[in-house]
Order: sequence, then structure tokens, then C-alpha cells
Amino acid sequence: MAHEARHQGYSVPVASGTTLAATADILRCYEQAVQEPMVECVNLDGLYTSAQAPASDRTDAIVLREDFCSTAIVANTWLALRADNVSQGVDLDLEALQDTQRKLGAQRVTVLQSPAFAHSEHTQILPPSTSKLPEQNNEPKEYISTWAEGQATARLNRRLAKKKTRALKGVQEKCAKEPRMTLLHGDVLSLPVAPLSNGTCALEAPDLVASLNYAMAYFHDRATLLAYLRSVLRSLRPHTGVFVTDMFGGPPTGEEYEDQDNLWSQFWDEPGFLRVEADADQVVLDADKPETRRTLSVHGDLQVFPAPTAAQQGTRAEWPRGRLKLVRTGEEHGGFEYWREDGPVDYATNRFRMSLSFRFSDHSWLRDVFSYDFRIWSLKELTEAMEEAGFATVRVLVLPRNDVDKIWSGSDSESDADEDGLGAIMRRTEREERKRRMFHTVNPGEKVFSSRSFATYIVARVP
Repeated sequence: MAHEARHQGYSVPVASGTTLAATADILRCYEQAVQEPMVECVNLDGLYTSAQAPASDRTDAIVLREDFCSTAIVANTWLALRADNVSQGVDLDLEALQDTQRKLGAQRVTVLQSPAFAHSEHTQILPPSTSKLPEQNNEPKEYISTWAEGQATARLNRRLAKKKTRALKGVQEKCAKEPRMTLLHGDVLSLPVAPLSNGTCALEAPDLVASLNYAMAYFHDRATLLAYLRSVLRSLRPHTGVFVTDMFGGPPTGEEYEDQDNLWSQFWDEPGFLRVEADADQVVLDADKPETRRTLSVHGDLQVFPAPTAAQQGTRAEWPRGRLKLVRTGEEHGGFEYWREDGPVDYATNRFRMSLSFRFSDHSWLRDVFSYDFRIWSLKELTEAMEEAGFATVRVLVLPRNDVDKIWSGSDSESDADEDGLGAIMRRTEREERKRRMFHTVNPGEKVFSSRSFATYIVARVP
């Protein structure tokens, strides 16, 4: 589908092993560079609880479904929060789903295929490519969360309740139901999915559906956005189910970029940076040309381009050249830099192109390994669409985008990390509250102003 990301490998025909980029594991680099799964899962857990009505019979989410899941790292991390948690993931990329199954083992992960892809009336269980368990440590790191407001008491109460019941659940935890993760090769617009051939439900109704990494921006028109929101509403657990998504709010300005002329000149001849002839076909906006930049204050920088040709559609040439930004570095495959190319916004459609690239220590590139054709939806447009789709309550939470949580390194005593006493539980809770960053829930009538884009969560509960 058009709203799904495209990922590509190394594009230069070289002998195997000539460059680091030629042998890099794309999905592992993506996980390390782009996602913070433990922070996301802890946030999701708190947002679900805070969205529940007073009479809710499910105050803690158990079943999480990650839409547009790709490597399903959030779905996998969700299982680490509680021993009885169950997760699901849905994506069009069968290769990524099977990669997750190979990495975690068929004992932990089942891969299904929807009727549309299986060419069947029923959802099918795909045979695993391997059942070998990974030889790696998947234990989550210590984290500091970005809990929604008012969750300190709820979190403390859950920990105390967990302490009281841990002895009774010990045996059950050792014999936890496997596999606990189910991944569906299917279209998120076609959910709920049809049952298996034996009549059993393929995916149980989730407590929580998470569509993260700006997934709503995949949808370019309101009709498709509404169709997706209604499919989420139909598939959630009745009365208690919660949908959580994120979106960048505010103006797409205020970003700081290095000198683009120098960057493009520096990178142009590095292996893998130039993708065939596509770069040569990309238009550079006048605002980004050093020779015209001096006159823009007089003439303005408004430009109108003709519609792209059939050959240009779906390629880089459809869009003007963006601006490169170094986001962070990673340790995978000998170390790499994660670069993002932010395209200009087409204000006729509110769409823009964004792509993700990896540059390795030998200066070789995986360029545009993930590329996106995004539409910017305002927070008001999204909340109105959720209400029209039938969600009962819709809330927006905001946070400055660069206010990023840091992994706690242990300046306080770590001796209570594995303790189970009341004092240790309270100390951990207080420490998290003290060091966390706080989302602000936007109340009715409040106004939100910003000179640059900011982070958001949008939380909607079923009737």
C-alpha cells in the first residue's frame, strides 16, 4: 500500500564485504537508531491505565497490538513488562516479520497471513523458517519513563499488588503460555482479521492498539484515515480498549541544520550515497541554493512546480531535495551515524518526503534505506477524525520534542534494583517520578503555542 514505508539495501554493485554498508543488517540498525521500545512500552502502559473509566474491569493492559510493526520491537518489549502480557503485530512486510520470528524463535512467535495475502477464505498459520532460539540477551535495560501525568500512585499500587501475588503466580510465570507474540502479515485496514480454518479466532481483541512513529501520516486522505480508525475501533476490546498514536505537532520549522552545500559535497562521492541517477534528477529549491539565497528577502521564496511526470511519481525525483540532519549515532556493525533527510512541505497537499540513512565508520552509506511519503495532519484534524470514527474519549498529550528521557546510569544506589521490599518499591517509584519528563494533558479550552515542532501522544478509548 502507498502508506507503507519502503526499505532498500545497499545499492552499489560491489564485491561482498568491500564496504561495511554492503553487509550491514538494515533492521538491526533501524531498531537501534530510531526506536526506544522500553520507554514507549512504559508510556503505553501508563496511558492505558489513565484512560480507563472508574468502573473498568481491566485497569492494566494485557494484550498489545502494534500496527505497522516492522520488526515488532515494541511488541517484543511489551512482553518484558509483565509475565502474563501478550502481544500482536501487523505489517505488510513479511520479510521483517519472519526476521523477528527467526531472531526470537518459533517457540515465542507465531506468524499468520491474512486471507488477502494467503489467497484463502481464512487466516493461515505460516510455517516457521527456523525454530532456533537466539543466542543473545534480550533482557531490557533500566529505564526512566515519560509517564503521563498522575500515574505515580497507579504505578505504586500496581507494584504493591504484584508483590502480594507474586508467590501465587510463580509457577504460572515459569509455565507462561507460549508463544506470547503473534505477528500478522496483513493490511491494517482489513482488521479484525478472519478466523483460522478451524474456526478459532486468529487475533484476540487487544486491550491496546499502538500506531507509533507517526503512522497516521501514512494516510494521505481523510476517508482512508477514517477507515483505519474504524477498523481499530472494531478490533479493540469492548468498553476498555484504548488506541494510542503519536504525531509531531506545531510548525515544521525551528530545526537546526548544518551547511547543506558542504554536506552534499562531502558525501557525494562516498560509496552508497549516490543512488543510481536519482540524485541528479532532484530539484533544489531556491531557498537552498547559495547563489539565490541572498535575493530571497526581496523576491520571496514561493515556488510552484508542475505535477510530476509518470516516471517521477514514487521516486526521489518527485520531490525537491531535502536537508540532511545527523540525528544520533549507534554501535551496530562497528558503529554508524543515523542521518535523516527532511524534505520541504508541499502546502498544496500537506505532504513531504522523509528518508532515513545510515553512514558507517568506513564512510559507506545505506542511503534512503527507509523512505516515507508523509502527510501532516493537525492535532485538531486527528482528534476530530477519532471522534467521528466513534471513540468515546480522545485526549492529546504534549512534550517538547527534544526533551528526551535518558537511561538511568545509577548515580543513586542500585542495590534496590532486584529487591522486593516495600521500601525498594517506593524508592524506585520516587526515583522515576523525580527523573522523568512529563507530558502535559491538553484540557478543553487550553491553547498550545510553539515556535517549533513538538512531540504528542493522542489517546482514544472505545465507548
